[in-house]
Amino acid sequence: MDALATLTHYPVHLTGNPIVVNTEAADPIAYPDRTGLRYGLTLMTPPYFLANTFEQLDTLVASEIPPEVLATGSVYKGAYFDIARHLDSLLIRTPPTFQQATIGICESLTTPYYVRRIRTHEDALIDQVDSPVSYAIKAGVAERDYAAYHDFFFTEYIGKGKRFLTWSPNARTVHADQPEYLYLLTHFSPLPTTLKLIAQVYYTDGTNERLVTGILMTVYPYKVYSFPVGPIALGLTSRPKPVRHYEVWVSNQDDERLTEIRWYRLETQYRRTVRFLLFANSLGGFDTLYCTGKGVEQVKYVRQITERFTGYDYRPEFSEKEINEVTGERELTVSTGWLSKAQGEYLQELALSPEIYLVTDRAYLPVIPVTESLKTSDDDETLLGRTFVFRYTNKEQHYSRLPSPDNLPKRPTGWRPKAITCLLDANGKRTGMKAAVLLEKYYLDDNTRVPEAPIKSNVPGTEGYLPPVPSADCLATPFLSGAISRSGTYQRSNCGADQVGGPALITVPAGLFGSEVSQADADSKAEAEFTRLNTQSYADQYGSCTTAPELYAWSVPAGHWHYRSGSPQQMQVYFGSQPWGNSWTVQGQTGPYVFPQNANDLNFPVQGDLYWWYLMVTGKPAKTYRIEVFSNGTLVIDRSVVLNQEGAEHLWLFGTDGVSFYNPPSGAKVYVKMTEQ
Repeated sequence: MDALATLTHYPVHLTGNPIVVNTEAADPIAYPDRTGLRYGLTLMTPPYFLANTFEQLDTLVASEIPPEVLATGSVYKGAYFDIARHLDSLLIRTPPTFQQATIGICESLTTPYYVRRIRTHEDALIDQVDSPVSYAIKAGVAERDYAAYHDFFFTEYIGKGKRFLTWSPNARTVHADQPEYLYLLTHFSPLPTTLKLIAQVYYTDGTNERLVTGILMTVYPYKVYSFPVGPIALGLTSRPKPVRHYEVWVSNQDDERLTEIRWYRLETQYRRTVRFLLFANSLGGFDTLYCTGKGVEQVKYVRQITERFTGYDYRPEFSEKEINEVTGERELTVSTGWLSKAQGEYLQELALSPEIYLVTDRAYLPVIPVTESLKTSDDDETLLGRTFVFRYTNKEQHYSRLPSPDNLPKRPTGWRPKAITCLLDANGKRTGMKAAVLLEKYYLDDNTRVPEAPIKSNVPGTEGYLPPVPSADCLATPFLSGAISRSGTYQRSNCGADQVGGPALITVPAGLFGSEVSQADADSKAEAEFTRLNTQSYADQYGSCTTAPELYAWSVPAGHWHYRSGSPQQMQVYFGSQPWGNSWTVQGQTGPYVFPQNANDLNFPVQGDLYWWYLMVTGKPAKTYRIEVFSNGTLVIDRSVVLNQEGAEHLWLFGTDGVSFYNPPSGAKVYVKMTEQ
């Protein structure tokens, strides 16, 4: 089994759920009259598959939300825009081709985009700001999960689990003739140069072997790839030994595993009836339901009758009424067969699917569910079965039974480029390869375009595919990100006894990311990488451990003293008679000494009224904590405090009795240590 690859997964937005963009309110001091304010949002998307340019899709205009009046003042929220339905209308699901046996790509399932925020007052432009490029996919999650997962679904759930785009339970039973597909989104870095579909096949005699059943040599970032994993597509029905079960996964060019492992048991039991329903799942892929229950087909005929004048000879063979048109609507009633409770619950995905196909011997026939309700669970059921009724979407007006048209004569045709572009890697940098992204079909005999053939995307594995070629035009990326080197905001938490953890230095080298749009877009990708690395786990791995933290070094400005806490998430400091500090009491106020809540390493001015310096500590209710205050390494305050039943306490920072206070001089480096007793 291949070892796991080390990957960094990036966020992708779900167009099936709200994608809300906020345009900040204009400065209420500069624009006290709010009636003339207007907020606009222009949605920019690429014109075609793999295009590096962007064109305007829609422009939305709104007035701002009325200010919310609070006790401390008014809150101006600006305007909000939901762009999900605009992006969703641009995207298209790509069902697998009939009897697909190679790795395919769903070129229209994802798209890059960015928004342009516009603010005007009395039709005069205030400013116009472009956001960084983001990515969206035609997919969605349940409304109950949206609030928690809409920003983290593809990083925390799909990414960390290296999951395929399906909710189908793992460990499935498949028929030998069953078409089965898995879908992978390449929203990770490093981007592989090759995708390999691997099958570990287990035979009935106890032996097993590893098979490479598909290879794709051209891989694009933020695209969805479809992998045929049915027994026929993998070649398992022609193996020299009977197959008991098999596992599949996707690896890169170095045989490192990019995905989870999916398990399939090959059905060997005889089934009187077998039907397969191929349907779009909520994550953009297509799943297959293997039905073994009874099925019934019936056709409802609608006849259009017209009447004719018979004349006066009244011939018996002349009909006063004539059938002008006959239309048949075919319905299929199918039972699933016995399912487990997990499989039965998963049937909701079929009931909610916007695209369903019945698999036949020569095509996927589209059907629409007629069933209006589904029993999702029953405590008294162990195994369960359900019945669905479907109506074929295409009406029937004639009857025929013809052989396959594969051998009919055809006029020779070919495909030629219609649009070209430079390929980008997962970091937005040019790869040095130029690709044809749009193709048009033409006749080989006279070089004219086939008029009825649409212009199509140049997709690997499809008819007419043209592979990319090296090009000097695609070596230099227009905009490269600048370097970032600064400490993270998390403190190391796994240091030894009598040590205090510090932050980790996070470095993003210059030129790691690129952009075709702007320098700001390239730099925003570097900032996103800093944010991704700025985690507690990163600090625990790379952060510092200081044995004598009170002896830290710091360049303190003249006339100031410096504050550092050993437990910044449990301590807040503030000055009672001025808006100074990092406590909740000063948030929202302005001034040179107002800092974010629980921020660390702060400079404050030297002054004499020390009575107003306070320290708020939080921890375990009713627990005793030792609070030590050091100045330039010397212990100046040492006390024990029992936290109240709410797990908090309010203390003087530089005193214990309200009378005697320590006064830190200019340049003093104050360190506050909190230890549970």
